[in-house]
Amino acid sequence: MTSKIQTVQQCYAEFGKGNPQGVLDLLTDDVTWTDPGYPEIPYAGKCKGKSEVLHFFTEMGKTISFTHFEPQQFMNDGNNVIVKGFFIGKSNHTGKTFESEWMMIWEVENEKVKTYQAFIDTFKVVAALK
Repeated sequence: MTSKIQTVQQCYAEFGKGNPQGVLDLLTDDVTWTDPGYPEIPYAGKCKGKSEVLHFFTEMGKTISFTHFEPQQFMNDGNNVIVKGFFIGKSNHTGKTFESEWMMIWEVENEKVKTYQAFIDTFKVVAALK
């Protein structure tokens, strides 16, 4: 049996390999995926289901690239895995960089992610996109 933290670590590993399908395989069919942001961030918002999450990854890949992405601390509380981390990214259109500490909350049931919510400094992302 895979622990909830291991399931989330697998998601990060697949993301790090640039394999959105690998992430999708670890999600429930009715997953709720929330990534905050201003309207200027094309991929920001709430997604429901795997097809919308795939669209999120596609839009994010068109918009930004990560030069550093580091989950630093994993905490487990019941079905929730809370991850603290840091990233550095850049706008694919302007070349401007941004960085932010972040928190992500993952709800895992039966070795699949049911909900995901990110908390990041989206103001810095918007500034890099302009």
